Amino acid sequence: MGKSRQYVWCLIEFTNGEQQWYCVSTVLREAILQEREVNPYWKNTMIGNYLTVSTRRYINGRAPLTVGKIKRISVSNHRTRGTNWTRNQFVTPEHLMNFRSAYNYLRHDYSWYNHFAIWMALKYWHNELKQVQIRKTKRRIKQLRWKTRLIAKKARKRQNRSKQ
Repeated sequence: MGKSRQYVWCLIEFTNGEQQWYCVSTVLREAILQEREVNPYWKNTMIGNYLTVSTRRYINGRAPLTVGKIKRISVSNHRTRGTNWTRNQFVTPEHLMNFRSAYNYLRHDYSWYNHFAIWMALKYWHNELKQVQIRKTKRRIKQLRWKTRLIAKKARKRQNRSKQ
């Protein structure tokens, strides 16, 4: 019996916090399955990336699109019967830090409405990444201040001992 076809599914988180499973497009699926053969940590290459997905049914070959964050990945022998297929375009968090470049890549040749929806979703995810970056920087500053105070305290103790 022949090998059954495998489908890659991604749990996508939207900007409103909702999560939904999407079946990965054919082109992207082939690339992910090839990565799976050579990389034991293949899931980590996609988790946390941002992927273009449709939010409703396709009508006349068009559907409203947005960008969601990949939370989990699974492989199954079942494909989707519905409209929840991903598009081929995705960006990494590192690429998204350069907002203009990421937007120009993801907006592709879609309608003006989808350009706007992709821009809004990307801006949300970009701002979320910036907030994480700011929190890490604040934590580092707090640690440096604490170390500086500790060093200053030790220096004052030494100075007081040397005066006596």
